Amino acid sequence: MSEGIVPLRRRGEERSALARVDVAAVELLVGGHATNLQAARAQIILADLREQRDQMTSVLADVRGREPTGDPEIDDTNANLITAINSGIVQIDLFIARGQVFLAQAAQPGAYQPEASARTPKNA
Repeated sequence: MSEGIVPLRRRGEERSALARVDVAAVELLVGGHATNLQAARAQIILADLREQRDQMTSVLADVRGREPTGDPEIDDTNANLITAINSGIVQIDLFIARGQVFLAQAAQPGAYQPEASARTPKNA
């Protein structure tokens, strides 16, 4: 189990994305599916990124599958949408790659854990 501290949220923050990630990460940690809190958070965020990438890929397939309408404005808009979706997918792929590197580092025993170091006195 991690020695990290899971921050408590104020009222109204329970629905924030960070709170959702923390709750899911703690569940992974308690279930023994992560070595520490940072690794658990990384797993949750990576799963979210992969889900968003899958959704964008589905939208891209839909837009690409559309027949030209003959209306230059609509066809141009669809072409721009395809370009924007492709760019978004590339960005998500970059985030996933960085997240995988972070996860590999965070999952190692003795990995730096900001939660633990935050409790260490500065003059110790």
